[in-house]
This record gives sequence, C-alpha cells and structure tokens, in this order.
Amino acid sequence: MDILTGLVIWAAQALTLSLLLFMWWMRGRRERFALTWSGGFGLLGLGMLLVGFRPNIPSFLSIEIANTMILAAIGLLIGGMQQFDGRRIEGYVLIPALLWVGGMLLPVVHESFNLRVALYNGSASVGFAIFIAILLRSGSRVTWGRRALAIVLGVHIASSLTNASWAVISAAGSFTSMPSPGLVLLPGAFCFVAAVLAGAQMLTERSEEKLKALATSDPLTGVLNRRGLMDEFDRLCAEGSPDKPLIAVLHFDLDNFKQINDRCGHQGGDDVLKAFCQLASISLSRRGSFGRMGGEEFAAMLRVADFVEAASIAEGLRMTLALQPIRAAGHSLTVTVSGGIALESAATAELDRLLPAADRALYAAKKAGRNCTAIDQPGGPTIIPSATMLSRQEMALEIQASEQVTALRRVSQIAQG
Repeated sequence: MDILTGLVIWAAQALTLSLLLFMWWMRGRRERFALTWSGGFGLLGLGMLLVGFRPNIPSFLSIEIANTMILAAIGLLIGGMQQFDGRRIEGYVLIPALLWVGGMLLPVVHESFNLRVALYNGSASVGFAIFIAILLRSGSRVTWGRRALAIVLGVHIASSLTNASWAVISAAGSFTSMPSPGLVLLPGAFCFVAAVLAGAQMLTERSEEKLKALATSDPLTGVLNRRGLMDEFDRLCAEGSPDKPLIAVLHFDLDNFKQINDRCGHQGGDDVLKAFCQLASISLSRRGSFGRMGGEEFAAMLRVADFVEAASIAEGLRMTLALQPIRAAGHSLTVTVSGGIALESAATAELDRLLPAADRALYAAKKAGRNCTAIDQPGGPTIIPSATMLSRQEMALEIQASEQVTALRRVSQIAQG
C-alpha cells in the first residue's frame, strides 16, 4: 500500500468517526465532548486528505494548512477529553498547532522537508504528552480504558520522535526518500485504530458508571437512595478512622410535609425535597453520606468521634433549614425537620440495628413537638437541648459562629449523667 492510499483510508475512518460522534451528540445534545471530538476527527480527516493529495493541490494547502488542521484536531481531541472529565477546555489545547505555525515562520524550517517533518512530529508529540497528562491526571479515576489510551499515545510519541529523527539524520527531501517510507504511516495507523478502541472502552466504562449511579441515586433529588446508602454504610465500616471510631446514622423527617403538598401542590413539595437535599449535601460535604429513604424521610451516615459530634451535625442541619426560607411553587416557606440519631462502634456496627434505633429516636423527636433532634440511648431516646432554647442574643452568637457551644455543653452533661 502506498502512502496516498493509506492516508485516504485513514481520512475516511476519521471522517466516519466524526459523523458518528456528531449523530450521537445530535440525539440528546448533552454530551459536549462528543461534539468536540466530532470536530477533532473531522479536522483530522480533512487534513489527511489534503496531505494525501499533495501532488495535485497547491503546497500551501497540503503543507501549511493541512498540518495545522491535523495539529488543531489533536487540540480538539484534548479539549474533548477535558469535557469528558467535566472540565472546561483550557487554552493550552492550541499548543500543538501554535508550535507548528510558529516553526513554519522560520525560513530554514519552511524550506526544508526534513525539518518540517521534525517540527510536525515534535508538535504532535507535545500534544500527545498533554493528552496523557489529562488521562492520568491526579484526582481522576484512572480506569483500564484511560490507561490503555495513555499507552497507545505513548507508543505514538515514540513513533513520531523516531520519524522526526529519521527525517533529520537522512536529510530526506520527501517521504519516498526516507529510509523506510512505509514506517512513516504504519505506526500512526495502528495507533489510530488502537486509540479508537481504547476510547470506546472509556465510553463503555462511563456508561457503566452512569448506570451504577442511576441504580444508587434518587431520580428526583439526585442524592443517594436506600441502596446507595447501604453501600456507603459498608464503605464507612471498612474505612480506617481511629480518631472517629463510631458510625452514626442520622434519620430525618420533614415536619408537616402533607400540609406543604396540600398548600403548594406536589411541585411545591418536590421543590422542598430538592432544597433540603441540596442543603444537607452541602452541610455534610466531606463528612459523610446523605440520601433519601423514601417520601420525606432521609438519612445520613458518617464516622464520628463521639455522639456530641453527631448531635452537632444533626442540629446544625436542623437549625439551618429552620432559619432559611425555601421557595416552592411561588411560595416562601419556613420548613422544619425532626431528627433521630443512633450510634455504634464501627467494628461491630450493623445497619439492621442502627436504622430501627435511629427511627425510634426520630419518633421521640416527633412526639416531643417536632423541629428537634433525639438520640437513641440504652435508657430510651433523649431529646437534645436545642440552641433555639437560648436567649435571642445567645442565639445570634450561636448562628454567627456556626457552633452550638452552649447546647453541646448540655449534651455533654446528659452523656455524663
């Protein structure tokens, strides 16, 4: 196979991928990375065609424009990977194309085939190195597909640098005068196919993660569902936290929720559920897991040092909700929540004991007048003294400091008594 035929086949594959990705994006118009990758493969295919038809078109099109398009395509593929990871496209995706354009402004490079080959392959290698860094970025979940694609791109870098070295050492004046013309195209074609397969694996892994998220999350609020919370409980028990030896289950129930539905309709009720979940997710961020058990009932699971810490977290969320008006279906509502707490040592904790215990405490909080928190204890559930029982001046200080110092002092007295 000659280089022209190989480039045409390669271009056809890239353009086909571009069309498929564009059609996928058109179906839902949600996955922006698919549109960006479609543009990248489209530019790659068109650039390859221009390079392949070099003898029949002006050199400016087949050299300057074609290679700029190919290197810009690499930048778009990098940008698509950033979007795939939920990030915005950074300006450094332009580096490969800018290196080529800047190098071509030098007459010695512009007029020399072997230096142009070296410049192009060097620019492409920089782009592939950036791509690898994004694939293996710290903080990202490095899956098998990402590792495979990183390896393929590493092979491509080695191939590109080898081609650049051959071109410079041999002082070649054209592709056909290089020591092994077929090796210029073969590694790139192999890496292209391998990269597509690795990319397909990444998309499969992403779909599996989405399906898992759907199976463990509540469709209305986006927080964990009962199954997701059970999975988190197992993770918390296995987590090594010697400074936080207890597992706390916090059970919440929105007060008078039926009245909210009667007043604002089910849309208003849904707005309240979502607002509470958003508030709880922020409050419990990096502390533990929060989810919806069903209806207006919710639960949180976390590791704590003692029950004072668990009470502080539960009371903080309860007070914040009571003090923050919620917009629901055109109404401004004051919503309150009751809470129940149960704790066990992480070494022996069982969800079948903790959930009923937290439910008993929640029932006690409801019976005590709602908008309060109770904790399950051997002698029966105990209502946690609230900071709202303090004077107005003391209450203001509590809110400003975001700590219920006085209330927790009373909790400590209960624990010692």
